[in-house]
Amino acid sequence: MSDIQTQQPHKRTYWQIAPELPQEVFAAWRKPDRAISPVAIIATVDSDGTPRAAPFGSLQAVTPRLLRLCSLRDHDTYANLCRDGRAMVALVSPPDIAVSVRGRARVIRERMNHDEQFAILEIDVEEVKNDMVGGAIGSAITFFPRDEHQDWFEAVLAKVEAL
Repeated sequence: MSDIQTQQPHKRTYWQIAPELPQEVFAAWRKPDRAISPVAIIATVDSDGTPRAAPFGSLQAVTPRLLRLCSLRDHDTYANLCRDGRAMVALVSPPDIAVSVRGRARVIRERMNHDEQFAILEIDVEEVKNDMVGGAIGSAITFFPRDEHQDWFEAVLAKVEAL
């Protein structure tokens, strides 16, 4: 699975670089039945070269080589992904997942039927880097929709899963 491996003092093998999501990372981003995954931080570059990062609670792993998310169409991240395509996605999740995923994004649905202000994008995974340097992760960043948005969010996740 990994291109480079090192041994840590406690004899566990840690990978450094992989061409796709390792199983434990895939499982963290592949929640069944519209369960909410840990929040992903997506980094892009504005048209003037300024870096930009934003949290996304809708990101799901479709396969170890493919991520999918929904985005507000007037969001800076959406504009950057449409213009440039390059993305870096970070995940921090217990007990010991800290990764950055480099990939290329594309729009697969310009307007969602459920809410035309949102689009669905996919990110092809090009490289996964293990950023865990030792210790343990105590908690992940999690997102919980407000009660009045629960049905809407579940419908959006259902569409992201169904494509």
